[in-house]
Amino acid sequence: MYSFLRHRFSLWTLVRRLRDSSVCRFHSNHFILCFFFSFCKRGRMDALECINNRRSIRKFLEVPVEFEKLGNIFTAGQMAPSAGNLHEVKFVLVTNQAARQELGKACVEQYWVGTAPIIIVVCSEVEKTKLFYGDAGEKYSTQNAAAVIQNMLLAVEAQGLASCWVGAFEDAMVRRILEIPDSSVIQAILPIGYADEKVPAPPRPELDKVVFLESYGNRIKDIAAYMEWYGEHVQRAVQKGKEMIKEFARRVQQ
Repeated sequence: MYSFLRHRFSLWTLVRRLRDSSVCRFHSNHFILCFFFSFCKRGRMDALECINNRRSIRKFLEVPVEFEKLGNIFTAGQMAPSAGNLHEVKFVLVTNQAARQELGKACVEQYWVGTAPIIIVVCSEVEKTKLFYGDAGEKYSTQNAAAVIQNMLLAVEAQGLASCWVGAFEDAMVRRILEIPDSSVIQAILPIGYADEKVPAPPRPELDKVVFLESYGNRIKDIAAYMEWYGEHVQRAVQKGKEMIKEFARRVQQ
């Protein structure tokens, strides 16, 4: 593992030296970056698989969640981007059975929520963000929380667990149960556990219905053909980057 990381670091060092050398004086750094990220794509493929496999689960096994996995979930949330690096998102971990059942009732009588062995309630200290960004801080705080929640859901999926993003709940009831102050905004409730059901992939709109090119509403008639052309363009850039690195290595050896 460590040798592989050192290899990646050495490659990046080589890429930076190449970028600053006369070999690529007349070339765009785009070629270099394409090559580097193509080399490092293994982790991205794992992430894409995790994204594609994630489902909203509402039925859980009566199996406790390991402490290590729980720690990874919180860490994943902390690693999400945050406007101004303020990190105003806070978490309430609920394990008490009675409290979990009360939360299920507070979630508009979605009692299945209380069957999860753990529940994480995600909150935001919006005033902290508004202090830096004014009224726009409320929007930024919501965006921050959304990024945190998605990171956590992916960490859940990556560790063989399951969850569901619950946004329907009685705010006052949740505050009373968990003693959440009025200064915090409750963003979501995440019941987490081991899945006791298999949920098929829900239908999604085709890409040509949601992807616009250069301006809103300008649909790509044949998005598959466009992606194929773009892919070929990137491959040419990667190949050019490889050739430039070979040339640089040849000159270094002389």
